[in-house]
Amino acid sequence: MAIVTVVGASGTHVQVTVNGGQTQSLAQDYANNILSASSKGSFSSSFLTAGSNAAPASNASVVQGIITAGGNYTLTGNYTHAAIGANATDEQVQPLLSDAVTINGAGVTASSFNVLASDAAGVTLNVDSQSGAFVSTVGNNTFNAQGKNGNWQVATGDGNDTIYGSNGSNTISGGAGQNHITLGKGTNLVLSQGQDTIDGVDNGSTDTVTLMGGTSQVSLQSNSVIVDTSSKNNISVGDNSSVFGGSASAITFTGNTGLVSGAVGATISAANALQVVHGSDQDISVSGALQFISGTGNTSISAGTATVYGASGLHLMLDSKGETLFTANQPHTTGDEYLDASSSHGTLSAWTGAGNQTIIGGTGADQFVFGTQFDGTTGDSNATVTGGSGADNAFGVLKGHTGGDFTIADFGSAAGNIFFMYNYKPADQAKAIQDLLATATVTGGNTTLQLDNNAKVTFLGVNDLKATNINIS
Repeated sequence: MAIVTVVGASGTHVQVTVNGGQTQSLAQDYANNILSASSKGSFSSSFLTAGSNAAPASNASVVQGIITAGGNYTLTGNYTHAAIGANATDEQVQPLLSDAVTINGAGVTASSFNVLASDAAGVTLNVDSQSGAFVSTVGNNTFNAQGKNGNWQVATGDGNDTIYGSNGSNTISGGAGQNHITLGKGTNLVLSQGQDTIDGVDNGSTDTVTLMGGTSQVSLQSNSVIVDTSSKNNISVGDNSSVFGGSASAITFTGNTGLVSGAVGATISAANALQVVHGSDQDISVSGALQFISGTGNTSISAGTATVYGASGLHLMLDSKGETLFTANQPHTTGDEYLDASSSHGTLSAWTGAGNQTIIGGTGADQFVFGTQFDGTTGDSNATVTGGSGADNAFGVLKGHTGGDFTIADFGSAAGNIFFMYNYKPADQAKAIQDLLATATVTGGNTTLQLDNNAKVTFLGVNDLKATNINIS
């Protein structure tokens, strides 16, 4: 623990014991401001007693009340500062104040009211619509600006604190305890270092919360931003909200749109549309449209519709009710990817890219495009695809595709399955198909065709490939 000394009254000073959180620098700022005002002669300071305390008549820019004993205090008039702590006449360290203090500051008329407290039994501060700062370094504290319109900076130590923010702008830093923070209608910036419960109560607010302690419970409304630098948090946010980072957290979106970026091992659910960027090993359930960009690891997705931009190391189990677009490795990336959409009942359009991909379709009429090129990613694409049960599927390439080995595992499972080559625009389509069939080799009951650009496609279990199975356009 550190001791910050504040200029008091009648030649004394107040000792403030600092324990955790961001309180030390803020306590020192308070002490420096008091010292500066004192040195300039624009300073008034007096001891307060439990009960009513009217500010003394003074033209000083700083009017400070000193509290060194427990009790209930009502302050009125032009107080700009209040210090709560141990009274000292010399440099000897005094015992912590150990009796609870309650301040009713509703009658303070100064536009800015700043309170520095160090009380092992805790301090309760009730304010009106002033602005100011409340720094309480120890104990279990309560700050209450609920329904008021001031702008406040609140910082507490490692106790279990209760904080009600105002409807103005609030910067709140809770220490490493179990804090309960309720936000108002304004603009709120929260640094959570404990295992906190944080509630946003109004859709008109703008809330930004950084989670550092882990295992916190966070329930915010629309236009919220959460930066999760910890783990195992339970997060709920409203419309147009974003969550960044986190490990093994549970994240729920209750609005129409949302964003998750960089989460690891998260369980994510959304009532409507959602964008998930990067991250790994995620379990995602979205009722509406999902956009999944460059995630990796063992991932599970259930969605109404889905657009999936793959990345190296993705192993994805997909259940989509509607249309799904999957593109493999994005620009400047290569690697192995696995997509199993066998539980999907919508249509899948899958585009393989550089690297090695395994793709399994669902029950819909799926389309598989081999050898997609991206800027900076033009290497060979080695892909094995299974069309899946149900409707007829289409497999093929676009002109300008990459090289590689393409394998179709179940081409013969449906009579209507087709292999296409698009944007070739042959002068004689029938001849082009026959020329392609002329490259066929049959080995072990499997047929392989040699394509352009040093690519080949193998049809497993097919030894009688026909012209009607191919479309070149």
